Amino acid sequence: MEKPRVICWDLDETLGFFRNLVSARGGGKAPHPQDSYVLRKDLIRALNRMIDKGYRHVVVSSAKLEYSKNVLSSICLDAYFDKVVARSQLNEAFWGKRYLPAAEAFNLDEADALSNVLVIANQASDEPVDLGVVFLHDRRGLEVSAFEYEQVAEALWERGEGSFKRGFDFFFETGRKVSCLDQEMNFMLVSSKVTETISADLGYKNSPCNPDLKIPIMYNFRSA
Repeated sequence: MEKPRVICWDLDETLGFFRNLVSARGGGKAPHPQDSYVLRKDLIRALNRMIDKGYRHVVVSSAKLEYSKNVLSSICLDAYFDKVVARSQLNEAFWGKRYLPAAEAFNLDEADALSNVLVIANQASDEPVDLGVVFLHDRRGLEVSAFEYEQVAEALWERGEGSFKRGFDFFFETGRKVSCLDQEMNFMLVSSKVTETISADLGYKNSPCNPDLKIPIMYNFRSA
């Protein structure tokens, strides 16, 4: 049986802006559909199109489970996500998130996750601390179309011949070296044209939480 491609999405400021919904992040009164919120541009269409291609979507949020589920259900986003991973499953430390719980929901072990799991988030502190899965760190606002993430995911998968990680390695090895960052960060940065319209910087970042982990990170997304 073919193993699924799993996209792990951060919730707040990645999928949309939800803090005006009537609910504290810790729980409390449930949100109402008439409360104001903003979704990322083209999010619904991109989620649908990726599902049609066989992708599975998971929300991985540092918020409490009740908050995340309430937000998704109140604006009818819950139908697009197979699982919600919340604060209690992520990490006891302030920095980083654990993504193995999301992988295990689809019977993916650590080796499978490297090939089949892709993380999308807007904060550096959303980086993986347990798996060396590819991390798309995009600080741009919600006006950036979710179709860009679909295009990057497809490019990684195709170049990697069925592996996000191998696709990352292809672009990293064929990209143009930009710089070696300071020793505190300690990773080489390359610039690569990922699709016909999207370029990004790529590097293997040393995890501040796990000395044995190097995180394949893509960021500084821009027009090619």
